[in-house]
Amino acid sequence: MRYAGTVRSFDPSTGRGLIEADSGGEYLIFERIGIYLNPQLPPLVGQRLAYELGSHGGERRAMKLGHV
Repeated sequence: MRYAGTVRSFDPSTGRGLIEADSGGEYLIFERIGIYLNPQLPPLVGQRLAYELGSHGGERRAMKLGHV
């Protein structure tokens, strides 16, 4: 299932950021390598992305990110 949310932060040095789901709740971690279109192009704060839910190390994460 695909969800949508807004990028709230992104740290280019670590390649990690936080996305806020449109449905609310906790912020989800995402990684630059999880972005489909161009993982070399950093996401911008405020940018809307579609994603799938996944987990890594027991933590829920946003994965397989792409444009809404």
